[in-house]
Amino acid sequence: MKRRKGFTLVELMIVVCLLAFISAIGGLWLHYYTLNRNLRTAARDIASDFAIFKGRAVSDNITYQIAFDTTAPGSYTIQSVVGGVVANLTTKSPSAFGSGIRIISATFGAGGSQTVRFSPRGIVSSPVDQLVVGDGVVLQNTRTSQATITVNLTGRTYVTFVII
Repeated sequence: MKRRKGFTLVELMIVVCLLAFISAIGGLWLHYYTLNRNLRTAARDIASDFAIFKGRAVSDNITYQIAFDTTAPGSYTIQSVVGGVVANLTTKSPSAFGSGIRIISATFGAGGSQTVRFSPRGIVSSPVDQLVVGDGVVLQNTRTSQATITVNLTGRTYVTFVII
């Protein structure tokens, strides 16, 4: 008797199940990757705003400040300060990079101010007092991964990530 070539129905079902399982795991990891990538992008956007407005403060010879609002999901407003008068320039939200990104905390200076100020001399401070070590902004996504943006007196920003 001649043997037939091909696959049995059981073999095909096993292959289809394995492919479905691998695809499900791959899709889940792609979702996690996207969440963490959005967090990184939002943190780098805030760090670049720090650098941009520190430079603009020196070149325009006026004070700029960034005021953070930590109520969920959080936002921050870039403001100019001329002669003691504060003018709002723009408001941004890190959730624009992904729906699950929010500002957990923003602390600048010993007084716990949520505003960082860039003087025309290029020095960074809070409106209340000088910065202390560890001052900055903490972002979090829905996976509880966190990004911390810290800034020192000279305006140098550092971004660190705790990815889960």
